[in-house]
Amino acid sequence: MRRHAGTIAYRGEQGICGREVFAIDVRADGRTIRSYCEMDEGDLTRDASWTLAPDGSPVEGHVRVTNGGALVGSSWFRCTETETECESLIAHMGRVSQRLPGRRSYLGLHPLVGDGMIALARGREAPGEQRVIDSVTCSYDIKGETSLVALPIAIGVTYVGETEIEVAAGRFAADHYLLHWQPHWPPAELHVHGEDAIFLRLQWEISRRTYELTSLHSGPTSLTA
Repeated sequence: MRRHAGTIAYRGEQGICGREVFAIDVRADGRTIRSYCEMDEGDLTRDASWTLAPDGSPVEGHVRVTNGGALVGSSWFRCTETETECESLIAHMGRVSQRLPGRRSYLGLHPLVGDGMIALARGREAPGEQRVIDSVTCSYDIKGETSLVALPIAIGVTYVGETEIEVAAGRFAADHYLLHWQPHWPPAELHVHGEDAIFLRLQWEISRRTYELTSLHSGPTSLTA
């Protein structure tokens, strides 16, 4: 097993407005990702964890969101070859059970480290070509604090190519992607590092935020962010 652990800063026009702590465990049978996010605006927290198969496809996941310390919702997802199952407890809706037909290639729970994982679903073939990734997300909202149920979404992802960028955590070789979450939105620019698609930076005109890796520790033994 190898583990990557690190931190991400959310930067707005007035400075840092949020933060994220994450860890990625990579094993022969897949990988597990954990993330805890804090957003100062709205006093939001997101606690998420999920598992990917060796090919990068989602297996299961869980996300819990609070607003001002009060539960907004808590949802568990299970992905199979034929469907996505979701069991949710939502503050304003109560218990919700869903089954969405079809195999999904990506599960979006809204942590930034999770945005990086869409690179595993897209791959690096055919630079410049946009490919649609059939996905499920927990929220269509930009900050991911609404709904918290299983919502289908088709994400257009373009692999731009290899580059090198500098972030607060250091200078890295990077793979550059464009993410089209909605056809009428401008794309977000995503940079990830290495075979494990470690998040480096995301810039998006809609959110008026820049999200940047601020620390990273990688190795074969236990690490903390």
